[in-house]
Amino acid sequence: MKTKGLSTFASLRAGVVALVATALVITPLAVAHAADAPTFGKACTTEGVSTGQSTSSLICQTGSNGKLTWQRVRLGSTNAKPVAASSAPDGTIEFHHWRPEDKVVLQGIIDKFETANPGTHINQVIMSSVDYTNLAYAKISVNKKAAVFVTSRGGQFNQFYAGGLLADLSNQRFMKQNVIASALTPGTVNGKVYGLPYQSLFNNPLYNAELFAKQGWKVPTTWTQTLAFCKTAKAAGFIPFAWPGATRGNAGQIINSFLMNSAPDLATLTDRITAIDTGKADLLSPWFVEMANKYKAMADAGCFPANPTGYNDTVAPADFASGKAAIYPTGTFGMSTVTKLNPAMSGKMKMMSMITTDAKPLYQGITNNTFILSVNAKSSSTDQKIAAAFISFLAQAENAQAYAVGTSQHVSIINVDYSANIDLLNTSDIMGKKLLLAPRFLFNNVNNVRNPLEDALIAIAGGADVTKTLTDTSKTIKQGLTS
Repeated sequence: MKTKGLSTFASLRAGVVALVATALVITPLAVAHAADAPTFGKACTTEGVSTGQSTSSLICQTGSNGKLTWQRVRLGSTNAKPVAASSAPDGTIEFHHWRPEDKVVLQGIIDKFETANPGTHINQVIMSSVDYTNLAYAKISVNKKAAVFVTSRGGQFNQFYAGGLLADLSNQRFMKQNVIASALTPGTVNGKVYGLPYQSLFNNPLYNAELFAKQGWKVPTTWTQTLAFCKTAKAAGFIPFAWPGATRGNAGQIINSFLMNSAPDLATLTDRITAIDTGKADLLSPWFVEMANKYKAMADAGCFPANPTGYNDTVAPADFASGKAAIYPTGTFGMSTVTKLNPAMSGKMKMMSMITTDAKPLYQGITNNTFILSVNAKSSSTDQKIAAAFISFLAQAENAQAYAVGTSQHVSIINVDYSANIDLLNTSDIMGKKLLLAPRFLFNNVNNVRNPLEDALIAIAGGADVTKTLTDTSKTIKQGLTS
């Protein structure tokens, strides 16, 4: 992997482990001299640093002698090399997902799959992310031709599992040998794998690095700096955060950042979220009120666009792409939309931590493994075989790389090279920080808890009274949980 101005060794990648459901992620590791290059068995200095997500990668770890040395990194569930894609029987199935922006890239991969399997056809069925959240289960549960589909981590995956729609894929060799093992956690229940989380994404704000440089702005690293930045950027005529408050799916992404440092440790955060999710606590819990007040503080500092509750995820990336907004607070998955709107933005986007404390943060960013590919357990045996073969095809490095480069989305497949996409490289520095697996998805009760909870925070960002909004929404949640 080479980029301009970097030595061959500057393209090495460093692996860090997210502290929730450990996820291997890759970041640039600059090496000044060839003599410092990682070599099997040679001493190293930084435990956990890795040279990439390939079968030939090395990792710096403590050996039996107690010393740090470069050792082979085990990415898959086994040490075996990735396997080729399975052959598919003749037939036609549907592939349901929520990424219209990926349609063309996925169609290119589907065309290759159909060429390799004459007589087999896959039709994409695509909904918006909001519609998919609300309608996918109802539609897929009565459609046996929807043989392959995706779910999001947490509540939606759990819904499909409880409904018996997820076929057990544990014995598929590609799951064990082609996929980074740690990325499988969101698709695993009681040790069995029911889905391949294809995307390794990062739910942190994107910022326009060129604009920051021209304006002489520093990326904020504390809560006080964030509020001060908003005032400065707004005074200069820019929208500080192009936050799409009218589109719940992406408006809710920043709750991950608000949550990640809202508790003294992960266990406490998990307990707090679970208490609200199960009705044992409500939104008037002191810690949640404190978080809601931070939404208000951002609104008061001018961080959000005018009329944030009416500002949707069509306008937001357009304003960011055109240079009207400094930050687009969604995640790496938003980069392809931005560059399609303005190709000149390619190479100008970077990723920042959104820190909501002035103390030393517990975490510096959010990671997530989602877009979970599954086989419909209620489809016919033939259609299930087609679906599994298609997922195995997506799990081939060359196809996963085509998807990653074409959509500006990191993936969980072994042997993928990102060097052909500068935006993937430019945002990879977030991976070298202390990351938390997106806590937003610890709210498993999506319709009765998470959706109204997020709507309350959106309303507060739009100027609604904090106490009244949280009181009213707590009543709504209680009614939903008891009905």
